[in-house]
Amino acid sequence: MQIEARRHVATAARKQAILEGALACFAELGVEATTIDDIRRRADASVGSIYHHFGSKEGVAAALYLEGIRDYQAGLAAAVEKARNARAAVRAIVLFHLDWAMQNTALARYLLEMRRAETTKSVDEEIRDANRDVFQRLAKRLEVFVARGDIADLPRELYAPLIVGPTQEVVRAWLTGRINVDLRKLRDSLAEAAWKSLQTGQQTT
Repeated sequence: MQIEARRHVATAARKQAILEGALACFAELGVEATTIDDIRRRADASVGSIYHHFGSKEGVAAALYLEGIRDYQAGLAAAVEKARNARAAVRAIVLFHLDWAMQNTALARYLLEMRRAETTKSVDEEIRDANRDVFQRLAKRLEVFVARGDIADLPRELYAPLIVGPTQEVVRAWLTGRINVDLRKLRDSLAEAAWKSLQTGQQTT
């Protein structure tokens, strides 16, 4: 059992190293220009190992995209679940979105660039499943606050655009270089704007 556990850890570490190497290559060279050999050198891995774990460069790109989505979603759900009241929950969504982009800029830019790429279609079903799960978790959390009268009772489809829409647009503009701002200075303004769009004046602490 211990041997099997060590093998599992070693395999996971190799796969992670390949993904991190690929991200560095994609950020520097672009996805199209990057070769398996580029990834091999950056990850200090063998070509055989890359093909064994991912099948192709496109397989690496798709796996990296899926991992990035899952990492973002897991962190978002955890941040919201820690919130003790409606205002904190709404602010947590905005603040996490900003902070994750700042802390994972290369990965955030990669997700933005690849969101409609042909390469990622192989993981579409897994992404749909992940999206459904996290949205259900967030919806249930917000429904508690709606039932208590802390958040405005609106069609479910409106919550995401109202809460994170403006922040998402700012982050996209920042990632693509359309704006050059310190996102840290926008955290409170964006978080409060999101909260004001949903608050009812009856929220509890």
